[in-house]
Amino acid sequence: MYQISGAYYLPWKEVVALQAVSAPDLLTIDLTYDRTELTVNDTVQVDVVVTMNETGRAEWALIDLGIPPGFAVVTEDLNALLSRYEDVPEDYEFPTIERYELTGRQILIYISNLSHEHSLTFSYRMQAKFPIASQSPASNAYDYYNPDIRGDAAPILIVVNP
Repeated sequence: MYQISGAYYLPWKEVVALQAVSAPDLLTIDLTYDRTELTVNDTVQVDVVVTMNETGRAEWALIDLGIPPGFAVVTEDLNALLSRYEDVPEDYEFPTIERYELTGRQILIYISNLSHEHSLTFSYRMQAKFPIASQSPASNAYDYYNPDIRGDAAPILIVVNP
């Protein structure tokens, strides 16, 4: 008995080309950094927009935001997002942020009620800790119970000067 396995990485432009051949994104995630060149201890604001491109609703969705190496997330921003949605009524029809988790390389944000009619828009900040030129991991969003409904955002190159 034996088993063979392998792994490989593709340049992002090839990933995008492969995705274009398959089905179009049913979900769109757009990330915009307010700047891509900064110095150590500066903060960068990231604006996020998640939109369903077809009619329907994702009762629960997950947003996976990549954190570039050498950056720390300003958790006060994420805590403020959570508190913004604490006291919404049960019949609230807009998307809400329910919770988040930080790992070493990503922010996982759990949302509810994402629909075609109402997209989710929010911002958060990251602080540069070290001088480095790095690329953020790709970010994506998907319906938690139907992962085929998904969208990806390209990695972003960020330069931190001393």
